[in-house]
Amino acid sequence: MIELDLHEEQMPAPRDVIRGSRWVATAVTLCLLLGLAGSVAIVRHLSRTAVLQVPAGASMTLSDRRLYVITGGDAPTLAAYTLTGQRLWQTASRFREGAYLQEAGDTLLINVNRSGTAQTIGVDALTGDERWSLGAQVQPLADGRTGLITTTSFTGTAVENAPEFLDSNGNRFFPAPDSTTLSAVDLAGGDTLWTQEFGGSARQAARPGTTEVVVADQAGVRVLDGRTGGVLRSVALTGGFAIEGFSVSDELIIAQQSGRRGGQTYAYRPDTLAEAWHVRMPGNMVVTGCADVPCATEVSELRMLDPATGAVSYEVNAGSVYRQGGRTLLVPYSGVEDLSIAPAPGGTPEALPGWTLVPASPAVADRTAAPVLLTRAGDGRVWLAALSGSGGPRELGSLAPAVLDCQSTVGMIACRTAVGEIRIWQLEGVRP
Repeated sequence: MIELDLHEEQMPAPRDVIRGSRWVATAVTLCLLLGLAGSVAIVRHLSRTAVLQVPAGASMTLSDRRLYVITGGDAPTLAAYTLTGQRLWQTASRFREGAYLQEAGDTLLINVNRSGTAQTIGVDALTGDERWSLGAQVQPLADGRTGLITTTSFTGTAVENAPEFLDSNGNRFFPAPDSTTLSAVDLAGGDTLWTQEFGGSARQAARPGTTEVVVADQAGVRVLDGRTGGVLRSVALTGGFAIEGFSVSDELIIAQQSGRRGGQTYAYRPDTLAEAWHVRMPGNMVVTGCADVPCATEVSELRMLDPATGAVSYEVNAGSVYRQGGRTLLVPYSGVEDLSIAPAPGGTPEALPGWTLVPASPAVADRTAAPVLLTRAGDGRVWLAALSGSGGPRELGSLAPAVLDCQSTVGMIACRTAVGEIRIWQLEGVRP
């Protein structure tokens, strides 16, 4: 049961300067019952904290602590703001578009990939000063101090009976890489901490919420210390076959060996690397990660897997999977409506006709607690909504008129509007 007490006020006229929080745009009282029996109601209050005037075409990235804005035009800029609208710094930007921003502690990572050439610039998030630049894509770990770089080496020479290589999108390559190199860098200065080389099509992923790095190659699965590269835990794989599919979540590490040479799939517990299950995947199914839910792809279909057994729970024609608001949401391909909610293993997805998800900010580490933002066909608004056990979303209030896009973290929401504004709201707990 969800109770709503919503009071809307007239939006003030735009101004030419950045405004802090001088009035409350919307007051929303949310009584959210946690999904478990015996849970306690949580009351939330939504208030607007700032309105920023930005040029047309500006893009934004919201984190838990700051808002970053890139402007285009002949003199592009990158700026950082507090979540109450105070500008911390502004600097000239060498990138008008195609830059992906990600905050890691007090370092802002600017990742750019153009024509297959990757580059990452490390910027001081407090001052805007550039600290370092590397010719590779850097993936930050949860400590905000360490980044990972992965490179592969191909000779281009096919070896008879060699297994094929499948990347994380299921694309097939012949032959497999000769080697994969994994390096860790210190995000404060860009210095290399350690480098290791693995045979063939090694896969790597950060273990969520930790500084551990999981690596799977034809020899086995290893869990490394992200700062030192030391092996914390390991388990051997038999056969020496290439790794096709790979997935790392809070509950499972899944490594799938080449389908041409057996197609065995093994699942392990991250804390111990004890085997949870192993199965032979049918057909051309390739294991991949779907938020916290194990899944596999086959052509355009997703096969959602039972985390307890590895068996296929159900199939869905969806483009992506999000974990948001405590529920697993199945998001269709672009241009297709009808968002749906994933069921428990063995169930049937619950269709939400006419609703489309507004994804959470990529900077959010724990999407399960983030507010759910949805758009509904025909009304052109973005809604803060609650996902009940059944019966579709419950609208808890409209954020802003004429918004172009929105991003959310656990406690903040930012939307860009059609009138050259970015509006920021805070979602915080209050006493009932």
